[in-house]
Amino acid sequence: MKSVELFAGAGGLALGLSLAGFRHEAVVEYNDEACRTIEANKRAKVVAAADWPLHCCDVRNFSYAKLSKPIDLLAGGVPCQPFSIAGKHLGHEDGRNMFPEMVRAVRELRPKAVLVENVRGLKRRSFMKYWN
Repeated sequence: MKSVELFAGAGGLALGLSLAGFRHEAVVEYNDEACRTIEANKRAKVVAAADWPLHCCDVRNFSYAKLSKPIDLLAGGVPCQPFSIAGKHLGHEDGRNMFPEMVRAVRELRPKAVLVENVRGLKRRSFMKYWN
């Protein structure tokens, strides 16, 4: 099964998916420290991380055109700050809102399944109009 992981962080979800049998076509992360952690795990041959095609870049500039399709699973931990109960509650008006990028990935990759890890604040009434 082939997957693409966006907003990978230090790779926890990607690792779990690898252990579950998914082969990542791309693992995309913006944060330099998180990328260094994944790279260190790759060098240490931590489980399947050694085979991950890591892309340390802004997902807004990532092209899905060269990925081998079909993709079985698109997964990611989209940044939660715009929707978190502890945050400023700016939702779609927050520059860190990357849900439009997850939607772009769905449209371009047409995966069989999508897994998005985020916060329960997403379900708040104040954001319903945005999600609808």
